[in-house]
Amino acid sequence: MSKWYTVTCKHCGGDIPVNEDWDNPPRVHKECREAKANEWSERPCRYCGKPIRIHKDWDNPPEYHKECAWYEAKCETCGHAIRIHRDWDHPPRFCKSCKTKNSAKWYEKSCECCGKGMKVNQDWTNPPKFCDVCKQVHATKTVACTHCGKSFTISAGTQINCKQNGWDLPKRCDECRELFRHKPFKTVKETGLLGGISFKTYNSKGQFIGESRDETGLFGDERRVHRSKTGKTVGVTREKTDLFGGSYRETTGPDGKVKSTSREHTDWLGNKYTESTGGTSGTKHITSTVISWIGKKFRETK
Repeated sequence: MSKWYTVTCKHCGGDIPVNEDWDNPPRVHKECREAKANEWSERPCRYCGKPIRIHKDWDNPPEYHKECAWYEAKCETCGHAIRIHRDWDHPPRFCKSCKTKNSAKWYEKSCECCGKGMKVNQDWTNPPKFCDVCKQVHATKTVACTHCGKSFTISAGTQINCKQNGWDLPKRCDECRELFRHKPFKTVKETGLLGGISFKTYNSKGQFIGESRDETGLFGDERRVHRSKTGKTVGVTREKTDLFGGSYRETTGPDGKVKSTSREHTDWLGNKYTESTGGTSGTKHITSTVISWIGKKFRETK
């Protein structure tokens, strides 16, 4: 007659009756085995779609099989393999060795506007002069050239440089600034096909800058209107009298603001000339009558 004995259930620790004639005696209660089976579930792998067994007690159940979670990419510098996990938001682009070398190339310099530190790489051909915050505050702006009317951009660097030096922002485009850069200017009196008189101005390279014509306003006031080479009105000059009865000429821009004033003078040799003062810098210019080698008169501004 077979003998019975008990073994301990590996799940709950209770007794299990076992017969010595059984080849494979149980080690877990039937109800414990069923309860254990219910603790497991399956979900598809996010990469291959095959099922993954997941226990209910796991706080962070896997979303990939071990062999699916990792993949290899090449280092962008040396080409060596890098192991990358699919859940990483910012996968590495360089191996550890290259990353160390790249880190050594970075140094800190001060922003030339606010003085705050910023990271700069020694491999950069044109390292920045200003930090991102200063670039945003002085973002590139588009304005109209006060001479020709065309749009041009003023960079953040130019704005900051003007601010630091107390200068006004550029009002003319690069092309017009180039025109005005070549002095002295020459103004020639010309008569058109219909008999109209104009005063055309050229720079020292012979490039046309603009012209002026004498006109009469709606209220009978006489004035000289200045236009750029594109035909844009850039100023109007009128005769004025100061508090002491002295005569002078005043040029205003399209916005009504005074651009310059000019007065007639005579030097110690009896030569007459015009002295004009204008611009935000208060620059003075001297204009006098000059006779060319062929005997033609023109006005020269220095």
